[in-house]
Amino acid sequence: MSKRVVVEVRADLHKELRKIAVVNDLKLYTVTNTLLEDCLSDEERVKAALKQVKV
Repeated sequence: MSKRVVVEVRADLHKELRKIAVVNDLKLYTVTNTLLEDCLSDEERVKAALKQVKV
């Protein structure tokens, strides 16, 4: 089951993703999902990222 969520991506990150992946905006969601899956598979990496978040 998939759920759609709207996420605002910083312009600089969007530009870098497009350069690296050479995809259009319609396919960018696939690249983003793959990156998230990779990151979320490493619990320590997620914990480190969450420590950096300032809410």
